[in-house]
Parts: sequence; C-alpha cells; structure tokens
Amino acid sequence: MSRGAHLSQVELDALLAWLNPCREQAGEKYEAIRRDLMRFFTARHCGAAEEHVDETIDRVARRVAAGEQIRTDPCRYFRGVAKKIFLEYFKRRARLFELSPLVHEALHYPQQRARGIAECLRVLPAHTRDLLEGYYLDDRASLAATLGITPNALRLRVFKEKRKLRAEIARSLGDACLHTKRMEIFTP
Repeated sequence: MSRGAHLSQVELDALLAWLNPCREQAGEKYEAIRRDLMRFFTARHCGAAEEHVDETIDRVARRVAAGEQIRTDPCRYFRGVAKKIFLEYFKRRARLFELSPLVHEALHYPQQRARGIAECLRVLPAHTRDLLEGYYLDDRASLAATLGITPNALRLRVFKEKRKLRAEIARSLGDACLHTKRMEIFTP
C-alpha cells in the first residue's frame, strides 16, 4: 500500500478505520480509491498525477483524523476533494501562463487601459451592464431568481454578453489585450 509522504501513521490509521473497520478490506478500498484518483488526474493531463493523488489522500486523511464527520460515500468524497485540487492546479497553471509581448506592452499603460475598458462598459446597454455587475458582484442565485431564469441560463446569458464586451474592448483597445487565455476583468 503506497502512501503520501506527508501522511502520519495516526492519520493513515484513522483513514483506514473510516474506510472499513476490517483493516484488510480498508486496504483494498484504499487501493481502489487510489487507482480511481490516478485515472482522474491522468485523464485531465495534470502532469504529476501521483503528487495530486497523494495530496488528495493527505487532505482527506487529515480531515478524518481531526474528527470531521463525513457522511457521504468515501469514493465520492475523495472525488470531490480531487476536483478541488484539480481546480487549484488549473488556477496555478493559468497564473504561470506566459503573457505575449503585446500584452506586456498593453499593460504598461494601466490607466489608459482602465479608461478604455470603462468606456466600453459605458457603451453597453444598461441592462447588460446591470447583468454583468450583478453576476460578478452580487449573489448569482438571487440574480437568476430575479430574472426568472435558471442559474445555467444566467451563465449562458452572461457568456454571450461577455463575448460582446470582448469584441468592444478589442475594437477599442486593439487585439493586444485579448491574446491571453483569460482576461483578468472577467475573473469572479
């Protein structure tokens, strides 16, 4: 049975006891969960999948050893923690993404860029501005309820409006600020 480098014996024992009172069956379940996590991270091309698997197991073991009451199926709980770790990895990777030279040039003029973006926002219809502001600054569930649409429909509507805003920004400021994979102004 392989185990994470940061996992103490007490945490491992608590984890195995949580998985199954019978130590042998707990070990089998641990290995099955480990294989599932390895497939999860490998399928998402996370690079060091083994490290992500170890981190997932470590986090769950620490919570169990700390006495946290987990009432869900262990496999589902591990998968939920793995999804969280994948999102953290994805965010870290996005921050490390090298910006193009044109973006560096555009970022040298932050006040001019901010004025341009503010002007683009002013050009949008009032309902579009309100929708974007509400989506990023207020509670999304209550905004969806106010509009009488589902949260998924709200997400689609915001996506379409952001696309229009991107086009306006590209027209106004030039394409240099759009060469990155994500635009900073749209992060929630």
